[in-house]
Amino acid sequence: MTGEKKRILWVDIAKAFAILSVIISHTLNIDMMARTMMFSIHMPLFFILSGFTTKLATTKAEFKKRLLKNLKTCIIPTLVVLIIFAILGSFIQTASPVVEPNGFSAFLQNIGATFKDFFIDIYPRGLVNASAVWFLIALFGAKTILDLINITFKSEKNGIIAFILGAIGICMGVFDRRLPCFIDLMFVAAIFMEVGILWRRYEKVIKKYTPILLVVAGFYWFSQTIRGVYLELWIHFYAGYEVSILTAIAGSFLVANLAMMLEESLTKASTILKKGISALVFLGKNTMLLYLVHCLDTSLFFYLWDFRDGVSNKRLYLFVVVRLVVDLGLFFVLYFLKKVVFSRGKKH
Repeated sequence: MTGEKKRILWVDIAKAFAILSVIISHTLNIDMMARTMMFSIHMPLFFILSGFTTKLATTKAEFKKRLLKNLKTCIIPTLVVLIIFAILGSFIQTASPVVEPNGFSAFLQNIGATFKDFFIDIYPRGLVNASAVWFLIALFGAKTILDLINITFKSEKNGIIAFILGAIGICMGVFDRRLPCFIDLMFVAAIFMEVGILWRRYEKVIKKYTPILLVVAGFYWFSQTIRGVYLELWIHFYAGYEVSILTAIAGSFLVANLAMMLEESLTKASTILKKGISALVFLGKNTMLLYLVHCLDTSLFFYLWDFRDGVSNKRLYLFVVVRLVVDLGLFFVLYFLKKVVFSRGKKH
């Protein structure tokens, strides 16, 4: 959504929870329950919130306008992250394949290998956290797919096509039939975006039954995640198949309502709590910048994160704190640099 007045505060708060969850879960060991619970929610929540706040194209002119906007907000940041990763890979040996720094030709070779690894290979290797920008590709694809469906069929029931495509994407993941450019993940992302669209459409009805829905969603999400039923979209993992989708929706509903509660408490909360909520709103508004920083932090601090191998869970939580501090520190530096650059540009 554009414009300060049009922003939905609880959406920003929920986005902040999601991005912090991404950073934390990427640092925890794969067998930790906390990681399972976070992975069951954060990416689906981003897609659902995107669907909740989106306004689908209804004409070809609107489609072209939205397509250009989505190219700017999704594809360009992806390319920037991959290029920066390739540049870093030319100087430190974290990219795959490893290319020794040997002039401009080696640099171009490393960029080509990085792009091939990300867009063409169905099993990308060596990109470390930089591969997390798959989310932006899937988001771009899901938005484009839903816009095309909406201008083609012009029916309130056209969401069924998104669910059919999503089912195809899940089946491809289950049977290990991946497509380049994360096309199958675009289909799955379309499911969650459609859920967000339906949520916005029937928001009044859902609010009426929110208490009972929270109880059902809470018990369902907790019971499924402790059994290991969750999804991990990047590796195309869907434990329980369609049940993992329902688990993600239930968990996302819980987090969204927690965000709504915090928004409602802003007027009555203590000064400290207000500052905490305001900080979450700020992070939510600038989620993209923090996400891009996180996508590159492994390249910048490879040996720091590599130290966590074989450490105890207690020490691992220390790494979580360190990583949060590093990512947030870089985020604030880039945020204020961006403000300085844009403020100077406006003056001139």
